[in-house]
Amino acid sequence: MIRTQAPPAPMVVTGDVTIDWHIATRRQRKGTQTAWNQTAWTRACWQRGGAALLADLIEVLAEDVRQGGPGEYAGTGPVLQKPAPPSPVHPGDRRFHHAYALWSPFPHQKQAVWRVEQHLGLDRSPEAEAVAGWKHIAGDTARADIVILDDANLGFRDHPELWPAATAADASPSWILVKMAQPVAEGQLWDHLHEHHGDRLIGVTTVDDLRLTEVHISRGLSWERTAQDVAWELGHNPRVNSLSRCAHVVVSFDTAGALLLSRTDSDEAGPAPNCFLFFDLHVIEGMWKQQHPGQMIGYTTCLTAGIARQLLLTPAKPDVHQGIQSGLRAARRLHLEGYAMDPAEKGHLSFPVSRIAQELADTTAPFAAVRVRDPVQFLRESEHHDDDRAPAGWWTILEDRYRDNLESVAERVVRRGAEIALRDVPQGRFGHLLTVDRREIESFRAIHALVAEYLSKERQRRPLSIAVFGAPGSGKSFGITQVAQSLTPGRVEVLEFNLSQLEGPHEIPDALHRVRDVTLGGRIPLVFWDEFDTSLDDRPLGWLRYFLAPMQDGAFRQGQVVHPIGRSIFVFAGGTSHRMEDFGADLSPEASRAAKVPDFISRLKGYVDILGPNPPELDADRREISDPYYVIRRAILLRSILERNAAHLFEEDDGQAVLNIDPGVLRAFLGIKRYRHGIRSIESLVVMSQLSGKSAYQRSSLPAEDQLNLHVDGQEFLSLVQQIQLEGDLLNSLAQRHHQVFCERLEAEGYKWGPTTDEEQRTHTSLLPWAELPEDEKEQNRAAVRDIPHKLAQIGYVMIPARSNEPPFEFPEGDEDLERLAELEHRRWMHSKRKAGWRHAPQTDKQQKRHEALLPWDELPDEQKEKDRALVRSIPRILAYAGYTVVKSGEERLGG
Repeated sequence: MIRTQAPPAPMVVTGDVTIDWHIATRRQRKGTQTAWNQTAWTRACWQRGGAALLADLIEVLAEDVRQGGPGEYAGTGPVLQKPAPPSPVHPGDRRFHHAYALWSPFPHQKQAVWRVEQHLGLDRSPEAEAVAGWKHIAGDTARADIVILDDANLGFRDHPELWPAATAADASPSWILVKMAQPVAEGQLWDHLHEHHGDRLIGVTTVDDLRLTEVHISRGLSWERTAQDVAWELGHNPRVNSLSRCAHVVVSFDTAGALLLSRTDSDEAGPAPNCFLFFDLHVIEGMWKQQHPGQMIGYTTCLTAGIARQLLLTPAKPDVHQGIQSGLRAARRLHLEGYAMDPAEKGHLSFPVSRIAQELADTTAPFAAVRVRDPVQFLRESEHHDDDRAPAGWWTILEDRYRDNLESVAERVVRRGAEIALRDVPQGRFGHLLTVDRREIESFRAIHALVAEYLSKERQRRPLSIAVFGAPGSGKSFGITQVAQSLTPGRVEVLEFNLSQLEGPHEIPDALHRVRDVTLGGRIPLVFWDEFDTSLDDRPLGWLRYFLAPMQDGAFRQGQVVHPIGRSIFVFAGGTSHRMEDFGADLSPEASRAAKVPDFISRLKGYVDILGPNPPELDADRREISDPYYVIRRAILLRSILERNAAHLFEEDDGQAVLNIDPGVLRAFLGIKRYRHGIRSIESLVVMSQLSGKSAYQRSSLPAEDQLNLHVDGQEFLSLVQQIQLEGDLLNSLAQRHHQVFCERLEAEGYKWGPTTDEEQRTHTSLLPWAELPEDEKEQNRAAVRDIPHKLAQIGYVMIPARSNEPPFEFPEGDEDLERLAELEHRRWMHSKRKAGWRHAPQTDKQQKRHEALLPWDELPDEQKEKDRALVRSIPRILAYAGYTVVKSGEERLGG
């Protein structure tokens, strides 16, 4: 007990206790042949575990607060009540539960640290003393302010007589913090606490303990999916949804992150949970520990203690977010630096209490944090979205963080790297492949897990078959190769066979013999069967039937001889299907069965859709399939290509490699409508540029227009290089011009200024001089001007400097492009209005933020559409003011 002069508020720490036995061993040096050698030794030691270990750590934290740390208890307390330490014990002592672990030295920063090599299990005592022996807490009182319980399901939860007096139904502690093991949210203790103290209850558990409690939570795909899985289970699964009615529940992902679900009172219908994810953007669950081998005892103890410290500092309003950040950081330090070994007593290991307490006092926040979208509510909202950014219910942290100004974000990615520009967005890295797109991350991680599992088994009779789809040049082979090589560096040998170039199926055995040769040589063949979905002898998907036997049997027949293929990875790369859902979709059910499509798909173990650097193509109705984040993928690819091919263009700035590139050149690389050959075109443009001896990527370094035409629309690319920068005084001047054109049109239709906008009275509130216009309406004009280059680019138009001998450009009346531009302008206007809180109403009311034109284009009356058409017609006049004109890009002029 910690004694103080002022009357303190007591704190109780108790629960299930174990005796943790550490079997530390240092093996013989390599090359030692004798059965006994003095360099090898093994020693067993013990320490108090479970609730006793947690109490030891919190005792140090409480002492730090008492001796002057910030907080309500500084200088006065609190009193800590914890289980009394036991007398010396031995492994056979039946008064206690005994946990065993094998410890070994692991390398860390050129030294050896002690981590768990193997958890050997628990010897659970059948005697009641194993639970009751630690009951006697000196001065147990119902007036304890903070109660901390360690419920490891070793008996404490089922014995009410052992619970602290402060947990009684009529007690009123400020907080009860429970560290719990599976099965979670079960037992007499939980039912009692939940019923009588739910509004002051904080639960801490691990995601693995949740998974062992009849819940379904994905593993290792993406942070978004895992977080939404946990949020859904906590809110809707009757086995664990009582957790969501606590003040807070924290779910740990060990050293990779944590999820916090907090109850608030903001919802009129009842308590509404707030959910936050704390995560390492570079790894997913389990990956960090794979990078730092070994295991550890005490991750959840660190996390629980981090939250407990915040309860001590500000019990009225604890900063649980900071407690989680500190607890996760302490868990990582515990893993990296291992348990402490007493130098005076070789082999005696112990939890580094002082070191972890010091780490818990650090107030930095090293983990990214994001609010998790409720999966049910987000699905409802996204079903009504108007921008088609992603499938309904598809939440991404990237989209939450960066919904606007993606072009400027992409520019920062190229200049400074994704790690800096997107520092709060999950990233998937596989060798030299980096992606921030959730769909690609999940697909690649699923393939990564498949390949890892396949390679972990030496005796494999069948090849692992994977399909990969994407547009030409999207990087299909690169992505899969990086995944495989990241798992087995130096052991993978890539083989590529383009089926469209084979004379016929009779050449497939020759290709498979090459695969066998690689296998027999002790390497792992990664075999790409390119354009496997092309026709053969005018039969759609005619190649499929010839791969069914090798995929199923792991062998192929040549003449009368059957040859085993051996361990290998088959990658079927689509040539005509750009997505898995397109594969065989144009065939009738009968034709699909005849082509063996179902048989082929049944033999696949996974697939990936590669998105590539180009935006999606238009659908059958020439409507855009929205994917605004292609520009981020393009930026990541461009920086990677420049790092490999023009490393001299980067310079160090505060420890970061910053690219020197002309703003116009960068704008063209990011803004060009389409690269003819995908990634290969980006790389070709870089290689074709005159960069040798240059310290920056300048406009003069670019190839000539006819050379650019090999890979892009040269005119469009160069127009982007020279494109006007719509900002500052020029932006204001063009915005003023935009407003002037708007007013001229209204006046020509007989409108005049009025305090309200009224169609019948022909009055409009915006018919004012620019200087008298409200600032929000000035900004609306600026936004419309900023969007002009973007709208033009979407339908194949570019801005170029005007020549004096050229007539001014005009959009033909009734032209499809005019109509499409008007629709795009309406969507832009509607998006900005909704973002500002406007809603549709039969009559426009600016005071109430209601507007009659806030309708989808297809539902908009023609007289309202005409207003958007008029604005589009005015674009050439507005640009002429700055010396620019509009032309159709070369690719669009040629119709392709």
